[in-house]
Amino acid sequence: MTEENFKIGIIGGAGKMGRLFQTLFERKGYEVFISDVGVGLSLEELMKLCKVIFIAVPMEVFPKIVKEISPLVSKWHWIIDICSLKLEPSKLMVKHLKGPELLATHPLFGPFEDTLKNKSIAIYPLKGKNLYLWFKGVMEEEGLRIIEISPKRHDQIMGLVQVINHFWLLLLAKLIRDSEIQAKELVELSTPSFLSQLIALSRLSKQDEDLYAKIQLANPYGKKFRNLFCKNCSLLNKILSRKNSSAELLFKDYFRLAKELAQEFEQLLSVEVKEKTNSSQNHPQ
Repeated sequence: MTEENFKIGIIGGAGKMGRLFQTLFERKGYEVFISDVGVGLSLEELMKLCKVIFIAVPMEVFPKIVKEISPLVSKWHWIIDICSLKLEPSKLMVKHLKGPELLATHPLFGPFEDTLKNKSIAIYPLKGKNLYLWFKGVMEEEGLRIIEISPKRHDQIMGLVQVINHFWLLLLAKLIRDSEIQAKELVELSTPSFLSQLIALSRLSKQDEDLYAKIQLANPYGKKFRNLFCKNCSLLNKILSRKNSSAELLFKDYFRLAKELAQEFEQLLSVEVKEKTNSSQNHPQ
C-alpha cells in the first residue's frame, strides 16, 4: 500500500485509457473510483470523495467536463488531464479551475500495451508542485520515462509525431488499396524497411478513428506540416519526372540530406537503446 491515504477519481473511467490507469493506480494500492456515462459515481460524488481527479475523456468532451467540475473544485484537489493535445486543454484548466493544483500530461502510448516499462509520458506542471512530484514518482516507479515539455512545444512536435505520421499511414493504406496489389504479396516481398512500415500500419487496426480525426483537425500546427509534406512530395515528384541528369543530381541532394539526418537519428537511437537496456536491467522483470 502507499503511504498516502487519498482516493483517486477517474472521469471517463469506463474508457480504454481510464481503465488502464485505474489498473495502474489500484496496483499501487490506491482506492480508485470512476465517473462515466451511466457508470460509477456522479461528478459531484466523485469530487467530494477524491483528492486526485484524473480526466480521461475524449478531447471534444473535455471543455464540457472542465466547466462542469469548475464549481466543485477546491485547493484540496489535484487535477490531471491526458489529452493528446496540450495547449488548449491547458488553457481551459487554468482559466476555469482556479483552486487546485493542475498537471497536463500526454501518455505517449496506447491502452493495449503489455507493459509501460520504457514507455514515455509528457508532463507539464500548470499549477503547484506536490501533484507534479507525486505523479512523476508514481510513473517512474512503473518504469516510464518522464518528458517535461511546455504545452505549446508539445503540440508543435505532435504536428510531426502524430499528425504527419497518421497522415502518411492513411496515404500509404490508400496507395496500397489503389495499387490493387494484395496484402499477402506485399508482406511476402517486403524489404525489412518496408515491413516496418507495414507493421506501423497494422497497428491502426486497434485505433479509434474519432480520436485520430480529432488529432488531425484540432492540432493548430497540423495544417502547416501537411502543407509542407505535400509541397515536398510534389516537388520531388516533379524532379524525378524529368528523367534526366539534373533530376538525378537533385535526387542525390535530397538523399544526402536524408543521410545526414539519418546519421543523427542513428546516434540518438543508439543512446536510446542503451538507456532502455540499462533501465530494464535496473527494474525487476
